[in-house]
Amino acid sequence: MVHVKFEYRDEFCRDGKFHKQECIVSSVEECKKLYGLDQCEHRILEVKEV
Repeated sequence: MVHVKFEYRDEFCRDGKFHKQECIVSSVEECKKLYGLDQCEHRILEVKEV
């Protein structure tokens, strides 16, 4: 499992700022799929094994 911290910006971000989020999943790819990060601008900030 990995603890992923990331930020994203999509069409629902009215102020144009990135919003921070974090999750614990089996992989970074699972995080991207779960949060739809391939469909918006995003940055992975930190990944730690848990």
